[in-house]
Amino acid sequence: MLSFIHTADIHLDTPFASLAELHERRQADVRQTLTRIRDLVWDKQVDFWLIAGDLLEFHGGRRSTAVFLQQLFASIAPIPVLIAAGNHDPWVERSYYRTMDWPANVFFFTDEWGVLEFPEKSCAIYGWSFPNAHYGDSPLAQFPGKLPAYRYHLMVLHGTLLTSEAEGHQPYAPFSLQELADIGVHYAALGHIHKPAQFLNPYTKRVFAAYPGSPEGLTSKESGERTVIYGTLSDEQQLHLQTIPVHTREIVKLDLPLAGAETNEQLIAKAEVLLAKVERTSLVYVRLTGERAAHFEPSLSLLKEHFRDFFSIQFTDKSRPDVDEDKLRAEQGILAKWLELLDERAAAAMDERQRKVAELARAEALRKIGGSLR
Repeated sequence: MLSFIHTADIHLDTPFASLAELHERRQADVRQTLTRIRDLVWDKQVDFWLIAGDLLEFHGGRRSTAVFLQQLFASIAPIPVLIAAGNHDPWVERSYYRTMDWPANVFFFTDEWGVLEFPEKSCAIYGWSFPNAHYGDSPLAQFPGKLPAYRYHLMVLHGTLLTSEAEGHQPYAPFSLQELADIGVHYAALGHIHKPAQFLNPYTKRVFAAYPGSPEGLTSKESGERTVIYGTLSDEQQLHLQTIPVHTREIVKLDLPLAGAETNEQLIAKAEVLLAKVERTSLVYVRLTGERAAHFEPSLSLLKEHFRDFFSIQFTDKSRPDVDEDKLRAEQGILAKWLELLDERAAAAMDERQRKVAELARAEALRKIGGSLR
């Protein structure tokens, strides 16, 4: 049997621009998460630790963080650590991957396809690294072929598998499911997409590739449990994957309906119920939603102050005042003309961006109208 831990998209030294005042604490969180993964590698005594890119930011990455990685990887020797560089940590001359000496158990794939052979495990592991930050071709087009003498064939690759999971991501190093399946590896350890996903081989109808997702949530989009993959391949080459939670802080996204709240005191009471079971160590994003009394304007600053015991909490107001639009239109006043103009703008929208702008303008108009009725 063969075993491995697969992770990707750690993004050490990422700037955390939206959490500037918590930057260093979040950096420490990411290191703690990576240390937790190291502990998992050691405790399970896996055969390999596979890291599929975007480990340490090239722009802004600190030498002290690279030293941290050296020590971390050395602590699990002789377990091999195999790293394929991604678009945030490409295989360029000034990369710490190339300018520093790394422990003997650490192997970096370069910008040319390479293979690491482990005869004692009857395993060949193939990998490729980004040559620069903006690589737009399929790396699989240059794959030289598998070695014939091994029972197990693995791949470590950072890139965009062209499926629905890739929507919203830059299609760097794009490749198709068919291309990957035609190569014939037993498992492809992928990186780049921060949302976990597993993929079926179109021939065997069995899972043969996966994105583990980012092990520590980096933005509000990466909420919930964050995991790595623990994988095994049986002597009969049957793959089994298990996701294991490793995050240090969970990102929590919640909606708070404002129906029935007409004062900030009532709003805070509603928020207390909503947040009662949320860990105070979490990063929390609360969105105020639904209709509210036209005379009530929620105070986001009061909410933030009241819940200041959270590590981080942010409130955004997406609610709308319960304005009677039909009544306003019937009165045919200036407010009715305003709504009519916005309706015309929305109807004339030519694309999704223009429709979004029209939607935001309408929401702001209703907010202003609600304010004028208070």
